Amino acid sequence: MENNTIYINGNIITMDDEQPKAEAIYVKGDSFYRVGSVKEVMSYSDDNTRVIDLKNQTVLPGMNDSHMHLISYALSTKKVDLRHCKSLEDIKNSINEYLKKDEFFFGDWIVGHGWNDEDFKDRGYPIAEFLDEICRDRPIYLSRACYHIAAVNTKALELANINRKTLDPDGGKIDRDNAGNPTGILRENALLLAYNTIPMPKDIKQIKELIKAGINDALKMGLTSIQTDDFKHVGGYEKVLKAYKELEKEGELDLRLNLQMLLYLEELEGFLKLGIITGEGSNILKYGPLKVLADGSLGGKTAALENPYEEDEDNYGILIYESEKLEALLKLASDNGLQLAVHAIGDGAMNQLLTIYDKLYKNKKQHRARLIHCQITNPKIISKMKNLEVIADIQPSFLMTDMKMLFDRIGEGRAKDSYSWKSMLKNGVVVAGGSDSPIESFNPFLGIYAAVTRKDMEEKPEGGWYPEESLTLEEAIKIYTVGSSYASFEENYKGKIKEGHLADFIVLDRDISKISPLDIKNIKVKATYVGGVEKYRG
Repeated sequence: MENNTIYINGNIITMDDEQPKAEAIYVKGDSFYRVGSVKEVMSYSDDNTRVIDLKNQTVLPGMNDSHMHLISYALSTKKVDLRHCKSLEDIKNSINEYLKKDEFFFGDWIVGHGWNDEDFKDRGYPIAEFLDEICRDRPIYLSRACYHIAAVNTKALELANINRKTLDPDGGKIDRDNAGNPTGILRENALLLAYNTIPMPKDIKQIKELIKAGINDALKMGLTSIQTDDFKHVGGYEKVLKAYKELEKEGELDLRLNLQMLLYLEELEGFLKLGIITGEGSNILKYGPLKVLADGSLGGKTAALENPYEEDEDNYGILIYESEKLEALLKLASDNGLQLAVHAIGDGAMNQLLTIYDKLYKNKKQHRARLIHCQITNPKIISKMKNLEVIADIQPSFLMTDMKMLFDRIGEGRAKDSYSWKSMLKNGVVVAGGSDSPIESFNPFLGIYAAVTRKDMEEKPEGGWYPEESLTLEEAIKIYTVGSSYASFEENYKGKIKEGHLADFIVLDRDISKISPLDIKNIKVKATYVGGVEKYRG
């Protein structure tokens, strides 16, 4: 039976510039049929219409995370959680607690995530020698908070065949001691030598359960759409595609998915034989862009910079690809109907990408090529992005973590031109908002809080970090709704509470437009609707 429901007496914030506020909405089928005053909308009611009183609760369009890793998030809930650790000793204690209840989800491997040496009193890395003191008999693999560095013990090095004779892979680095022996710290593509040895879930049923668990958690945060990069987390892309397709066929995808497809050149050549292009699929499961990694992370000092890291004059970070190889990969994808979305954190990586985008898209419109993260910017880069119509795919929550290390990494001069979201908008760059979960929480209200206040979760620094780059509340909400929908070519039917748009909306526990900006981080979602169907009730 078709959904015919009118919601009245709401504080409805639409994100539609033509009608910013409304009192009532009429949901017919899976779309908004009418939006307006109670009187206007109720005039369309008949005997088959259900009427629900919102009792002045605040309603927003459903949130759309422009870049995250849904399967990786679900996997992270099975790992040792090291995000709270303030020392190496905390890591040891966390692993020992995990071992008491370990269900061997990853076979013999002890897998953890989230440690951040910036939070440590001792500031050291958990090298193999330290991890061996915790456990020698089982391999250990611990992802840093950025997921671009991993710490492993001697057992893991042995299983991954990493020794003093092992060469650094392209786009990666194995840290070594003075004698040339691996220390247990692996950077960028080098960490794949160990990661690919971990027995990840490969059974389709198990992968589907991970996806469903991740979706359930996302709905609680008000996400109705997710643009997710999953191809490298549980083996080959074939199983990931199969899992998602089966879930859609079974009616088990409770929100909308747009797949960001991370593929290397040899994989892309095989993938293109499937005939898949960006935009194909349904309103529930759609193929998105080719995803590529161009550099590393700022925390791991592997983001590629134009000038060296502060007090580390020989370190410019890591460019994952030589420009010729990267251009060949991106051209092949673009020529075969795939949008491009490339991870680029440092100004060196962004300039490499913008040079290639200029060659590929000089006289083309609506390509909607994206730079994911684009953190270490400057006015010239922002101007190039505008001129080339490149989308900035940002993660505002990163600032809450990164601001305490930025001066140490890049100095004050470069820092003040970075995380420049207001400058992007002022210069006409389209900005989309995401989380990069599990790097950061996929709670969009934490991202909105960070974008508006430029403060961390302790509400510091006073006044905000370079507050001139703060977004207004409306701008911040729009990057998670209108901006992220534009990034996936879906702005004409998603991201607004507007007649003809998909009826994806959320009900909040407070009026986001009237509370203190500092209170945005405390917002809770009371209900989440996808296509007019309630998928979560808090």
